[in-house]
Amino acid sequence: MGGSQYQAKCLIEALQRTDKYEIFYLTRGSDPEYSAKGYSLIRYEYFGAHKQGSHQHLFEMAILPKLLRRIDPDIIYQRVGCAQTGIAAHYAEKNQCNMVWHIAHEYDLDPYRIPVSRLMVHRLLDRCLLNYGIRHATHIIAQTEDQKQLLQKNFRKKPSAVIPNFHPAPQKTLAKGLPVSVVWVANFKKLKQPEIFIRLASELRDLPGVRFLMVGAIQEGNRQKQKYLEAIRQIPSLEYLGPKRQEDVNDILARSHIFVNTSLREGFPNTFIQAWFRSVPVVSLTVNPDHLIDRHRLGRVSGDFERLKQDVALLAADQVLRERLGTNARHFAYQHFSTQNVDDIMRILDDSP
Repeated sequence: MGGSQYQAKCLIEALQRTDKYEIFYLTRGSDPEYSAKGYSLIRYEYFGAHKQGSHQHLFEMAILPKLLRRIDPDIIYQRVGCAQTGIAAHYAEKNQCNMVWHIAHEYDLDPYRIPVSRLMVHRLLDRCLLNYGIRHATHIIAQTEDQKQLLQKNFRKKPSAVIPNFHPAPQKTLAKGLPVSVVWVANFKKLKQPEIFIRLASELRDLPGVRFLMVGAIQEGNRQKQKYLEAIRQIPSLEYLGPKRQEDVNDILARSHIFVNTSLREGFPNTFIQAWFRSVPVVSLTVNPDHLIDRHRLGRVSGDFERLKQDVALLAADQVLRERLGTNARHFAYQHFSTQNVDDIMRILDDSP
């Protein structure tokens, strides 16, 4: 699952512990063998469900309101900006219930430029529905101050709160042996720029006592997938572990020494928090939400590829610096990204319009 889905999972588990809520989770896709415990899992399909891309949410305009009327919710909570945001906000407005939109990505708050393509009309409508949802949501939760400023600048709205993401604290002790592990975790897609990490591993292949790991599902076409796999095979010190469950990702991070992010932009990467909880400093190409990495010495923000290569090589060689940044990161994570943040979300969920 992606970061937004994992945060929804953590929220459901926290809400269940309060015994205050009857929870319905509506999803377009899940393991058919999975059986929900303590909440209702509603899987649905619709015309066009097989199609790829953000425009697919448009096909939900007919089925989602019907499902919502059947449930008759007091509160709708929705993450990821798309047509669902507008559909949910419109239903809430007409049926006097709360609609809480939780920002997942900075792109959702940008003025949108529609590229000319055969899906241009679909994407334009999807964006119009998202914008409607942003303007009509009962409450908006931002993950960062950066998102708060973008919301104010582009939509002239203030979020109800800025609440950082949250994760359960690690239950296992750290076991960081050698070699030094440099890990990249994300689903392979253009925005995440996995090719940059592959190039990094290639150019640092001769570093002694260092190995590189990649984790995530390859979500591009088969031709591009084969290119990635072939490039990885050419680098002896680089290993592709495939897609992994969140629990497995956490185990990998607990044994790792450096986490690398190569994305163009993000919302707030859950992988940052998972790494920091496990004393792993982050070396980020560009992503630096609220400038936390440099302000609190949680790793390095490189800015370009050559500096990224230098930063990774330095941390791989300098155990003292690496451990000092890792200790800063762990303390910061416990202070700011614990499950106590759920209490702030629940206060918003319970607030009447």
